[in-house]
Amino acid sequence: MLQAETRTLEYGDTSIEYQLTYTDRETLAIHVHPDTHVSVEAPPHSDIAEIEQRIRKRAAWILRQQRKFRRYSVEFPPRQYVSGETHRYLGQQYRLKVLQSKDGKESVRIDREHILVSVRDKTDHRRAKKLLTSWYRQRALEIFSQRVDAWYPRFERYNIDRPKVFIRRMRSKWGSCTTKGKLTLNLKLVMVPKQFIDYVIVHEMCHLIEHNHSTAFYALLSKIMPDWEERRDKLNTFEFT
Repeated sequence: MLQAETRTLEYGDTSIEYQLTYTDRETLAIHVHPDTHVSVEAPPHSDIAEIEQRIRKRAAWILRQQRKFRRYSVEFPPRQYVSGETHRYLGQQYRLKVLQSKDGKESVRIDREHILVSVRDKTDHRRAKKLLTSWYRQRALEIFSQRVDAWYPRFERYNIDRPKVFIRRMRSKWGSCTTKGKLTLNLKLVMVPKQFIDYVIVHEMCHLIEHNHSTAFYALLSKIMPDWEERRDKLNTFEFT
């Protein structure tokens, strides 16, 4: 895979900036990421005129996706961690309740409709945020590890070790996996349905066998998870609010 090249395409009165990478694949792929940047993966030796023609055909969709992501970032300000806010967990929406701890013990628990955060001082929103973030991390590590265990048997035939799971906040990536088996997943994934978590895990585990986005990589991914494209597209347009 070559280093990404930043290019600009004029579409009407709009300029579409995108990162172009030539990879060992048979078809061209266009992605709009949650931070609104556009990436294009093209087969080796593709003609730039053909690439731009394909981008123009998808330009309306690209701009629509970018508007959607920008709208979410504008309409939904940073969380204040006060009662009444909505927070996602495994795809479901919950109301946050910040409660005054009666015995001085702080905790986070969940019921059918609420995430309940008990703090010593219910006006201490920074403390509520810290407790909730820690709870998300604990749940993420547990759930992600369970999902790796569920999918790992399908990879054993390729003589790879079960990857070790790590959690990080990431701005524009859902996950990454090193050749040494370090699987890093975006903390935000604990907010989406498990089927989307599974897609990211399987995608990254395929990189333990095929280290770039080659034709062989996508063939392997399709073999293990035939509906990966549908899962990917739904994940990338998931509403977190």
